[in-house]
Amino acid sequence: MRLRYNLGAGDFNWALKTAHALIYSYDPYAFTPSSLLVAYPLPVALFGLPLLWLPNTLAATIFFGCSSGLLAYGIMKNEQPWRLLIFLTFPYWFALCYAQWSPLIAAAWFIPVLAPLLVLIKPHIALPVAINRITPTGVVLAGLALLTSFAIMPDWLWRWLATTREFESKYILLTLPFGPFLLLAVLRWRNEEARLLLSMAVLPFRGLYDLVALYLIPRSARQMVVLVSLSWLPMFLHGTIPETQLITLCSFLPALGILFIPSINRDALSKSYGKSTERLQT
Repeated sequence: MRLRYNLGAGDFNWALKTAHALIYSYDPYAFTPSSLLVAYPLPVALFGLPLLWLPNTLAATIFFGCSSGLLAYGIMKNEQPWRLLIFLTFPYWFALCYAQWSPLIAAAWFIPVLAPLLVLIKPHIALPVAINRITPTGVVLAGLALLTSFAIMPDWLWRWLATTREFESKYILLTLPFGPFLLLAVLRWRNEEARLLLSMAVLPFRGLYDLVALYLIPRSARQMVVLVSLSWLPMFLHGTIPETQLITLCSFLPALGILFIPSINRDALSKSYGKSTERLQT
């Protein structure tokens, strides 16, 4: 799991290539797919078009910088600065190396209007966030983008699906022996963090860089520090046990444990303490 640098536009290259194909009227799906060469849905061109005039590396840098900026803005808007520790997780730095979409998808947790649109681009990664963050405005924007894409290329969906047959994916829930334990999240289903965890365990992903949204689950600075620290273990323990088992042990199971830690209502405790003091005084 060695980090690689100088990868050009990384994963954002698909947005640029798809936008370029639409402008110059050629088929963005006319290539032989492989496990490492899987196209994106056509709406990804919406993100590539504004940056198409820039060198690819600079375009990807701006995209990832804006994604990270939106995530930081969302965190601070919710007045939870300890969540900024998400930028110290290994998945975030892995995503940085490959100009991945996961920080923008995590930002949609705080800026819900983005969530449905991102489902059109990275459905297997964005759905866990979107099922908790559906807004009418977001659905309308995504609907308009989808209709526009079909108007431009009516058969793009089938063409894209054909390229995904070689997609290399991991399913944490199916990872034995620990993956099935994540079904315990159902016991906390009313909790949006539990729905996020379980849906991320059920849906496929390719690598650790897809898991930035998992670090939205902590509910305190202490929990965040623990999860951030554990996030780096797969990098140092790579090759000792299968990767999916390592990810399950170091990321998903600790997040599951957080769901079952009782949340302490300090206001309720202080009121209870105050009443007890009054009784003792009387």
